[in-house]
Amino acid sequence: MTRVIIAEDQRLLRESFKNIIENNSDIQVIACATNGKEAYDLCKEQNPDVVLMDLSMPICTGTEATKLIKSDFPSIKVLILTASNDKTDVTDAISNGADGYILKDISTEELILSIKSASLGLGIITKDILSPMLLNLRKDSKKSKKKTVDIHGIDISLTEREIQIVSMIVDGKDNKEIGASLFIAEGTVKNIITEIISKLQLKDRTQLAVYAVKNGLV
Repeated sequence: MTRVIIAEDQRLLRESFKNIIENNSDIQVIACATNGKEAYDLCKEQNPDVVLMDLSMPICTGTEATKLIKSDFPSIKVLILTASNDKTDVTDAISNGADGYILKDISTEELILSIKSASLGLGIITKDILSPMLLNLRKDSKKSKKKTVDIHGIDISLTEREIQIVSMIVDGKDNKEIGASLFIAEGTVKNIITEIISKLQLKDRTQLAVYAVKNGLV
């Protein structure tokens, strides 16, 4: 049985989601919250498997609540359920630990499947958001722009993705923020940075940031 908390400030939507979910015998709605703070407090009391989290709520937003919940209860899955397909909202939610992001216009079957998938540890992003992301990735791949730097008389090539990451390091972003912005795993970001530092024969990301600015990489 998957135990779910619904965080939604609009009563009609909250009750609708509850009725839809409880029609499935494998999922139980154990509590409902009207804002992010209530959702966080209920997590302490109820220890759910999944929190179905709206973004726009009073007192404490869904993004703020997600950060609090994932910080104190990392095993609880937070599945954002919102009307917003804005890239900034998606990035903020994921960078603050959300395990999935789906839109309120999905079907009943998709909602149930998303909850079950999130509870199993699968990252869920609705197709309406994922498709443009994949299209942008394909475009970036086709461009495959590179920048060449000279290291002790040897030409070293950096890909466009590597240059993007170097630029974000210069801006002070950490691996988690970079991963959320580029829609890649934090571990993948770490591996790419390690490879860049090795290519340029540097010691750490601080040296990398200084080198990038001095040599016009960004």
